Amino acid sequence: MPTQHSTGENANQEQGIVVPLELAGLRILKQEVQTDGRIRVEVIATTERATCAHCGAVCVKQHDVRKRSKRDVPLRGHRVELVLYKRRFWCIRCHKAFTESDSACGRRKRTTVRLREEIGKLACTRPIAHVASDYQVGPRFVQGCLEAVASSQLATRGLSLEESGPLPTPRFLGIDEFARRKGHRYDTILCDLDARKVLEVSAGRKKEEVASVLERLTNCDGVEAVSMDMSITFREAVQLCLPRARMVADHFHVIQHVGKAVNKVIGRWAKKGEGKQVLDGQRHLFLRNKENLSAEEEQSRATLALAFPEIAIAWQLKEDLRTWYATASAATAAAGLDMWIATVKRYGPAELRKALSAFRDWRREILAFFDFLPTRLSNGFVEGKNNRTKALMRQGYGYRNRRHLRLRILLEVA
Repeated sequence: MPTQHSTGENANQEQGIVVPLELAGLRILKQEVQTDGRIRVEVIATTERATCAHCGAVCVKQHDVRKRSKRDVPLRGHRVELVLYKRRFWCIRCHKAFTESDSACGRRKRTTVRLREEIGKLACTRPIAHVASDYQVGPRFVQGCLEAVASSQLATRGLSLEESGPLPTPRFLGIDEFARRKGHRYDTILCDLDARKVLEVSAGRKKEEVASVLERLTNCDGVEAVSMDMSITFREAVQLCLPRARMVADHFHVIQHVGKAVNKVIGRWAKKGEGKQVLDGQRHLFLRNKENLSAEEEQSRATLALAFPEIAIAWQLKEDLRTWYATASAATAAAGLDMWIATVKRYGPAELRKALSAFRDWRREILAFFDFLPTRLSNGFVEGKNNRTKALMRQGYGYRNRRHLRLRILLEVA
């Protein structure tokens, strides 16, 4: 018997497209194309004996044969129906009947393992309703396939579908929050910055909620550093659960904090008569990084700087902070930061002087960035995952089922 699928009307015809069945342990008895375009393949196990499920004896006496209809992966757009002849054997030793095992589909399954895997992999990157419609199955079935595929993929990384299992301990940990519903519901995301992998997505952002997920790390003393934004909640949770870890204030957030102060300076001048029209649509010239400005934009910025010296000072102080981050070392960082703070106190606008409170409260965490050079610890990878999460929520029109959203973030699909 040929062990192949055929899309011809007769399996014995030479013309047509022929592909291997590729189901170990099964051989084809008959195959034909139905009037509705469905390919019907009758198969039976290749072995002539089976092991008794009751006593373990090897049996060859057949009790009866029953047909079971199974679904297989589609073939060139044709739905494939497997008709499996399942044999029941009679054990002479224990005088009991039993059914032979089904390795292609599994016990009491009406679909092949490879079909469920194919559906599960598609559901990782596509909406469940769309996959269910394409395969003409129910959404619960697709969800089960998705969770089965996800479970095996996460197990290779030491993770699980449940939010209560232990988590592998990274050397460098990144922690951040994102809004599932802005102003109402937030989740906390943990990432392994060394391996660039998502570790966990936990509900809430309060100290107790963040501490509960940090306690799941298998070796809390193994974390060398934690990168975070300037969040008091995260700092208190890390101090409680990871006392030996160094906390590093994400330098992008530090520069962003100063950038917001610069924006306030521009906004103050934009409300005045002399700046209302001139500064309209020109804020980006002072908020972008200097190297990202074109020659024409740099010329426009210089012209505006002459007209508004206070904005020019605020912009220069922001650029000085960026230069300090790019050139300082562990030995010179503290002195350079003190010099920058003194300059802001002496020449800076009121908005920048007010922003210095963060540098006083987070001085140790800001300077810790330079202790791990040349590794530039930052939350850039975590922020990237947050952006992908926002894209996922837009594609899903907002996930009401948090379990689905968490699963897709852990699978790192966009």
